[in-house]
Amino acid sequence: MSSRGLAVPGAAVAALALAALFLPAAGAHAAPRADSCTNNWSISSAEGYANGKWCNYDTKVIGTVHDTKADGRCPYVRGDLSNGGHVDSDWAGGKGKSRSITLLAPSNSHFTSLSMRYINC
Repeated sequence: MSSRGLAVPGAAVAALALAALFLPAAGAHAAPRADSCTNNWSISSAEGYANGKWCNYDTKVIGTVHDTKADGRCPYVRGDLSNGGHVDSDWAGGKGKSRSITLLAPSNSHFTSLSMRYINC
């Protein structure tokens, strides 16, 4: 085998190695952006209370809802949206029970207020 026969495959391998340095791998994703949660919120009602943080310019609400009464009513949080809609959290059921909540606003919208609601459970 001549040295010339090895030059082409070697050049191809070098070109592939160089391309791998500059091209992202298939399926590679950017690292997730950390939430910016700066303001606290807290609300209560006869059925329980909830508290947490406003995040990402009011496009995300995180927190916990707590049921404080054995009254057959399970509290949840409703986030009112700038476009007129709303998003409801999961509910906490049974006196002394709590549930972590995350509310996400749809694209081109943000939360304007939060309120406590309940379902019969």
